[in-house]
Amino acid sequence: MSLSAAVVRKPTAHRYISTKVLLAEGDETPFTEHCRSYENKYRTLQAEIQKLKDQVQEMHRDLTKHHSLVNTDTIGDVLHKSLQMDGQIASEYASVEMMRAMFEEIWEETFQRVANEQEIYEAQLHDLVQLRQENTYLTTITKQISPYIRSIAKVKERLEPRLKESKELKDDRTETMLHIYDDSAACSEAQHRNDLTCGADESRDKTAENREKIIDNRSLNILSEESALKTKDYYRSGKQKNSGDSPGRKELPV
Repeated sequence: MSLSAAVVRKPTAHRYISTKVLLAEGDETPFTEHCRSYENKYRTLQAEIQKLKDQVQEMHRDLTKHHSLVNTDTIGDVLHKSLQMDGQIASEYASVEMMRAMFEEIWEETFQRVANEQEIYEAQLHDLVQLRQENTYLTTITKQISPYIRSIAKVKERLEPRLKESKELKDDRTETMLHIYDDSAACSEAQHRNDLTCGADESRDKTAENREKIIDNRSLNILSEESALKTKDYYRSGKQKNSGDSPGRKELPV
């Protein structure tokens, strides 16, 4: 079994693609900054490990295929380098592990937001299912009552000409009644105006007649007063004449 086959590449490839997508989004967050720094350090460590892997593969090939003697110094260099790499990897791991608390706090908030989004998403699906059920129910009711509606519509189509004739006759009658009402109203208004005019003329005539009667009465009163005065004067003059003649009459017998 070769060393290249023993290395698990799937998680690394998946992480690389996911990190590349995350960094391409352009959002500046603590995690994206950490990812940029991590990728640079990881590439350096990966390059050193690749060198060690090439050396070990070469030693393994020389030993198994070429049956040649491997230099022990090479083995010592590989082991020394491997020990150094182990220390560097452990240091990087500890550095990444120290950031867990900060990221978990952020993730907790993110989890809550994600949970809310998931809840909203599920509620949206539920609402759509409910609307679909209501639509199905309405469709079923419509199919059930559609024969009755069509039957009533056919009956209405057969009766529509009669109803139309009746409506036209009713409209004619209504229009005639409206004309009669308008004419009656016009006549009533004209009669009312005539009555008002006649009443005004009669009132003016009566006023003039009353004025004439008043004048006539005043004239009669004046004439009566003048006649009475003349009668009194005549009576007084007659009385005076009678009194003058009475002594003469008495003297005749003497």
